[in-house]
Amino acid sequence: MKDTKLALFIAAILIVLAAATREEPSASESWATTRVVPLVFAEELGADQWPPSMRDRFLNDTENQIRMSQPDRVMRDDRGPDEWLPSSGQCDYMGRFMAVMERYQLHHREPHWRDWQTKRQRCYTQFQ
Repeated sequence: MKDTKLALFIAAILIVLAAATREEPSASESWATTRVVPLVFAEELGADQWPPSMRDRFLNDTENQIRMSQPDRVMRDDRGPDEWLPSSGQCDYMGRFMAVMERYQLHHREPHWRDWQTKRQRCYTQFQ
């Protein structure tokens, strides 16, 4: 329990740091807000069984929203971090993705969860 709280605390700090140092997108690129955890991905893990109120909460959750360039949105599609990570900010993205998965209790059904935990832990230890 302590490890989980510590990991979530560290993830929150990394998210704040990443947001503070993030470069503004250039005017020539097409950027839009999308979900950190794509709805289709969540539905494959049980979100398709949620009541409408839970689905609405997931869709409108600001912690599950991220600005992403058009090329990144196309490349990511409905994949999880085992299949796609952004070219920069991978640790931030991984931390946010996993935090949303935990918040909505989707991580229990994800077969790659332990691998993601290991990868996320490596992100944290490289900054210590």
